[in-house]
Amino acid sequence: MAFTFLLVWLPFLRSAFDGPSYQWGTSYFGIFFSGKGITPAYLFLVIQLVFYSMVFISIYWIRNRALMYVLTGLWFVHVFGNMMVSIARNPDAAFRGDTLGVNVPLLYIVIPLVLLAGALVYWMIQVDSKGPEVSIAWNKKNRLMALLVFGPLPLQWLLLHFGSPPSTLDKIGVLITIIQCLSIPFVLKPYPRQRV
Repeated sequence: MAFTFLLVWLPFLRSAFDGPSYQWGTSYFGIFFSGKGITPAYLFLVIQLVFYSMVFISIYWIRNRALMYVLTGLWFVHVFGNMMVSIARNPDAAFRGDTLGVNVPLLYIVIPLVLLAGALVYWMIQVDSKGPEVSIAWNKKNRLMALLVFGPLPLQWLLLHFGSPPSTLDKIGVLITIIQCLSIPFVLKPYPRQRV
């Protein structure tokens, strides 16, 4: 999930930090959203950010597990349903990341990803539904992880704001953002309190 969140987190931060020098675009169930910096289309990224936050929080913290199952199912449709629609409309569709020179044809990876993600979602729900109910409070480890993951935001702003694509500063800012995005689940993960 954190990997798919990258498609939201990266343009969300870059639009805010780079400003109009950064252009993003995405097709969502046949509707194209794009913008340069913070424009009305940025709201699409904000809505996705809120949705992903709800999914991540539901996995680790919400007692109503049925809500987590529904949100996880919605995430699956949100990501993979959209990919299948994109592939059906345009078999030559590709994921492009200009800064790092990424150009991956989606046709060859979408079907295996859909099957793998579907199996993992099913497995996660099965394991979760059979697990005991536990209550673990937000603690020092969560605060430490939040500081480690979100602490670089001012540095990212400097790197992305003053580094023009595809400069070294810009590439470093993008790599930090990618690592940060993939690390967000570690902030929310419930850590048991250590006994003294």
